[in-house]
Amino acid sequence: MGRDTPLVWIVDSAYTGELHARLGVAERLGYGYELIPLPNDDAGAYARLLEDRYGRACRDGASRPVILLSGTGEDTIGPIADLKGVFQERLLNVYLASILPDEPNLRLQEYDLIASPQLSGANIVTTVGVVHRMTGRLLDQAFHRHQDVFADLARPLVGLLVGGNTRYCFGFHEDHARCLGRRVASIVASLQGSLVVTNSRRTPKDALAALLDEIAGLQCRFFDWQQTGADFYPALLAHGDVLVATGDSVSMCSEASYTGKPLLVDIRDCATEIYHRHIIGKLIAYGAAKPLSDAFQPWTYTPPDPTGAVVAAIHERLL
Repeated sequence: MGRDTPLVWIVDSAYTGELHARLGVAERLGYGYELIPLPNDDAGAYARLLEDRYGRACRDGASRPVILLSGTGEDTIGPIADLKGVFQERLLNVYLASILPDEPNLRLQEYDLIASPQLSGANIVTTVGVVHRMTGRLLDQAFHRHQDVFADLARPLVGLLVGGNTRYCFGFHEDHARCLGRRVASIVASLQGSLVVTNSRRTPKDALAALLDEIAGLQCRFFDWQQTGADFYPALLAHGDVLVATGDSVSMCSEASYTGKPLLVDIRDCATEIYHRHIIGKLIAYGAAKPLSDAFQPWTYTPPDPTGAVVAAIHERLL
């Protein structure tokens, strides 16, 4: 990498989806990247930490641009916006939003670029779905690595991606799970195919047990996320012919829609937040998803690529 190559800094996050969004953009940019800590209560010390990091990266005296990737999750909007005064025109401040409140922080206006499925306007990339880490290469590698797991399953193969309760919604209980299981079972039976199910860290154990009990009569395999490799999830996306997802995760739904496979989303009010339903509603309006029901009719669409849209916008601003 030459002296004109941008430094890419990723603000760390405790939230997997938020961190993966930042990693997805950084990896697609292709400049390499570094993880930087979250801001603390001492803004001056934080600025000095990053100035020192910048100085070590520019030991030859050349001034290099910095692409700083942050976003929703932890509240870092103000402290990260303040860095513009430290690095001036060398800094391209990029904010990757998943879910924003009805009245976003006004300091977002100080950022150079915002990616959001909810906002539109100057310096905003309005995405279909949210930014994620999935790529065609990742899907292809996972497909071949786990080919034997899916080889003897009847086609079409339905992949069921199960989330669960969120910080503000606790409706993923046993009754809800049984209803989900009945709907998915109806679709699999009508297709005369098979079902592969995987859960997440947010899936309640009793609800999962009820779901698995409801689909017990199908040709079905269940893979616990705690007992599979990290690349099994993209393998399921790659091998599935039809994908069903619970609407509590906009990241999961966005990743599934990136495959171009028919995507059915359970967006019942009792188990999804209104913000989830709004964002997934735009995936539905685009044609990448449909609400889950007891029936299924195939359709096709051009896969949305929110990560690619953000990377293109960053390159344009660098030029």
